[in-house]
Amino acid sequence: MDGASYWQSLFHITIPLVKPSLTVSTVLNIIYVFNSFPIIWTMTKGDPANRTDTLVTYLYKLAFYNGKQGQAAAVSVIGFLILLVCASVYMINTLKKGEQ
Repeated sequence: MDGASYWQSLFHITIPLVKPSLTVSTVLNIIYVFNSFPIIWTMTKGDPANRTDTLVTYLYKLAFYNGKQGQAAAVSVIGFLILLVCASVYMINTLKKGEQ
């Protein structure tokens, strides 16, 4: 610590100590943003011409407007798998960098 600048202590001490917390919070934030339904639904409801549809608003329309609960369940499983792959890749890459 003696003689280290602010940036050196930040990059060599502080960030490595908070890396596990940053990893978890980043994964949770990715999941939250992926599932951001209320703001999109409130502002546009996926219109005009379904241009602002996301996976979650599409799922909602399938289930509650079109009455296709089975297809909506399949879409939700696909969304879960996408999130699982993204989170797994991110965590594996982050943990590998942490071991080096």
